Amino acid sequence: MSARQLRAPAAAGAAHQEMLLRKLLHAFYWVDDGLQAHMLRETGMSLPRAQSMMMACIDDGITSQSEMAEHLRVSKQAVQQALKALVAKDLVTVVPDPDNGRRKIVSLTAHGRELREIAQNGIRSLEAVLEARIGRDRLNALHEALDADWGASDPDAGPK
Repeated sequence: MSARQLRAPAAAGAAHQEMLLRKLLHAFYWVDDGLQAHMLRETGMSLPRAQSMMMACIDDGITSQSEMAEHLRVSKQAVQQALKALVAKDLVTVVPDPDNGRRKIVSLTAHGRELREIAQNGIRSLEAVLEARIGRDRLNALHEALDADWGASDPDAGPK
C-alpha cells in the first residue's frame, strides 16, 4: 500500500469534517438571511449580524456584556460597539448592575421586545418553509441532532 493510500482515509475524514462545518455554516446563513429578509419586510429594518447575535444572546438570558463577549467569542469592545448601536435604535438598555458596580446589564426595551416577537414569528415561518422542503421527519432529525449532547469540542478531551 502506498503512502498516498494510507493518507487517503485521513484526508477523506478531514474533508468530511470540513464539509460538516460548511454545511452548518450554510444552514446558519440560510436561517439568518431568511430572518433578515423577514425583518426587513415586516419592520422596514434589519440588523447587521453582530447586532442580531446580541439580540439572540439577550433572548437566551445572557445579559452581561462580558458574558456576551465570552459567548460570542469576541472582544468586550466589539460587544460595547454593537450594543451602542442597539441602544441608539432603542432596542436595548445598558445599565449598571446593582449588585456589581463594574458590571453592566443589558435588557430589551419595549421596542426590542416587539422586534423579538416579529423575529420569532419569522423563525417559525422559516421552519415551516424548511419542513415543506425537506419533510417533517428530516426536520425533526435535524432538531434531535442539534439538541444532542455533543460533548467537549476538543477532540483530545475524550468522551464527556
